[in-house]
Amino acid sequence: MDYRHEEFQFEEGSRIQVFDVAKKQETLHCHDCLELNRIESGTGNYIIGGKVYEICPGDIFVINNRERHLAVHKEPVRMTVILFSSEVWKDWYNQDYLKPFFQRTEDFSNQIRKKEEGYDKLDQTFSSIKEEAEQKETGWRNVLEAAGVLLLSYLYRYYAGRKHIAEEGNAALYPEKRTEQVFSYIEEHFREEITLQEIADSLAVSKTYLCRYFKEMTNQTVFEYVEQVRIQYACCLLKKEDLSIAEISLASGFGSVSLFNRMFKKYMHMTPGEFRK
Repeated sequence: MDYRHEEFQFEEGSRIQVFDVAKKQETLHCHDCLELNRIESGTGNYIIGGKVYEICPGDIFVINNRERHLAVHKEPVRMTVILFSSEVWKDWYNQDYLKPFFQRTEDFSNQIRKKEEGYDKLDQTFSSIKEEAEQKETGWRNVLEAAGVLLLSYLYRYYAGRKHIAEEGNAALYPEKRTEQVFSYIEEHFREEITLQEIADSLAVSKTYLCRYFKEMTNQTVFEYVEQVRIQYACCLLKKEDLSIAEISLASGFGSVSLFNRMFKKYMHMTPGEFRK
């Protein structure tokens, strides 16, 4: 299984894109935009940033620009996707309604279910945006952007009401060239043995600077991030591929099964075998 970082091309003059997806996803991926999607039909599992959610019709999922995600399903799953371009958070980055993407508590859930309070307004606004994008009546782009702000505002109300908005954001989620270069290098080479010197050399900086800078920007070490990327990739293999634990361990970049088991337990709070069931 491959991992892909996507750069989505928006239509000219548009910062919000709306479309339906029905094809089976094959690749763990993230992209340079913010995503909300609503499950229209089908069931399965959604792997988002190392967490796994059971998919049910009506569910709304919130995905930021760094979260690797993949819908795993046997029967067809159809979803409506709303994407917000990077221009949106460059212009709106101080607004509360972006906090569900960038300022999250540890117990934040990417999934919003039908039965939860606040869902109805999100669902209704979601449907209005979809209808506006399909009909394309006069001024539809302006209406789409206004409705997008309304949807994000309801999203903020939903998460703030559950106290899932953190006091401070993660600067690593915002576009920053050098941080993106580190992410890109790790995402390209995580299956291999990676050293700090190799990453530092790819950026033409010292190891000391790399470690200090990355810690300041992400509040984690370089190798904590490497471990998370490897574990997220392993989660997808465990759900999609008929491989042994040892094979998945090697394919995900871990030097031994014992190290893989220890790291998996650290981040997922269960063993790989328990996760696979």
